[in-house]
Amino acid sequence: MSAKSERLSRRRSRRAAANRQAPRLTWSDTATLAIALALAALLTLMASNARACDLALSQSPSTVVINYNPFAIGPSSGAIDLGLKNQGDEACELRLSFVDDGGAAVSSLALGGVGVQFRPREASGLQTSDVEPGVFHYTLAGKATGQAQLDAAIVVDAVPDAGTYASDLKLLVEDADGTALLAPIPVRMQLVSTPRAQLNLAGAAGAFGSGSSVEVVDFGDAATGLTRRIFVQVRANAPSVISIKSQHGGVMRRQGDVETESSVPYAVELDGAVVDLTAPWTKDVDPPRTLAGMSLPMLFTLGEVKGQMAGRYQDVLAIDISPH
Repeated sequence: MSAKSERLSRRRSRRAAANRQAPRLTWSDTATLAIALALAALLTLMASNARACDLALSQSPSTVVINYNPFAIGPSSGAIDLGLKNQGDEACELRLSFVDDGGAAVSSLALGGVGVQFRPREASGLQTSDVEPGVFHYTLAGKATGQAQLDAAIVVDAVPDAGTYASDLKLLVEDADGTALLAPIPVRMQLVSTPRAQLNLAGAAGAFGSGSSVEVVDFGDAATGLTRRIFVQVRANAPSVISIKSQHGGVMRRQGDVETESSVPYAVELDGAVVDLTAPWTKDVDPPRTLAGMSLPMLFTLGEVKGQMAGRYQDVLAIDISPH
């Protein structure tokens, strides 16, 4: 081999070694590297978010009970208290909502015809979503515990039959992107309507509470056959019974310091039925399930007025109603 060919051989060997030590990246290699770097960055971000919302449940509202009186004045509601603990260092932005068994969003529901709506409790820290009905937002600081507090409030009144009405829902706790942070929490909504009945005596027929209230039936100057009429207004959420009892067994006794057997008899009819005043008397009623209820005429008729001692005569009727 000549000196010239030997030098050429050494140059080729050095080029080959250099090529082996620093291979150039093709376009395909560059794209693969960029994707790998981007994937690594994405995974790092996801891991950071997971650490930020490391959430645990400390209190679950398994059953929410609303004790409902359809005739009471003022709102009724049931408390929903959800205890949460953020085990991460960063604040959690939470999204709370209710769904039914089919997964459909629930912003309100009806229990026995009574309308119920979910509302954040005042000063609870919950915020109602402006764009998603039934969605609530809650911020929980890092390493903090808190309570997301809602009320199941009555927004539409009704008079359901006495009983218990229930609906099974699930409470979802998600992050701001809608990713579940906890397993769906079962919540049983329950409205309890206990048997109730009310009675009012009025001077005219009409809805419950309408007309002037009557406490005294005054005949004025007594005369045989004189009549007076009032109305017994009743409302109830269950079949009920009206009871009537006369203090003196169906006669009015003379009032005053002088004891006397002088009395004035009288008779009573309720809704056309003769009331036996010599013993406790009852009548079954089943008013419509409305706030107005029903109005029953009550007729008073004086018996014979002849030869009684002058004076003021009186009897006391106890009229009551109770649900079965």
